[in-house]
Amino acid sequence: MTPKEALRKYCVQCTGGKYNEIESCDANKEGWHICVFHPYRLGKGRPSVKLFRKVCLQCMGGHTSFVSECGIFDCPAFPYRMGKNPARKGVGNPSRSKIKR
Repeated sequence: MTPKEALRKYCVQCTGGKYNEIESCDANKEGWHICVFHPYRLGKGRPSVKLFRKVCLQCMGGHTSFVSECGIFDCPAFPYRMGKNPARKGVGNPSRSKIKR
């Protein structure tokens, strides 16, 4: 599942499975919690996996150790909870490595 797909699935769960309520979501309305996914909920833009980390921190009351120990495996944010995309593990620019010659 891509980050965009995971975000969409998270929004569907948040609205109780009501797809038609995602468009009218007012999670950023005054008095509500601030949802970092709100700007991306309609599939526009490219969400950073770092946003998932923020959502997970919010869910765990700001405790970083709780995020790493999270056991909610069916949560769409779970694979991205550490702010990294597991599908990109080992991918990167080798010229940026800190090898001294």
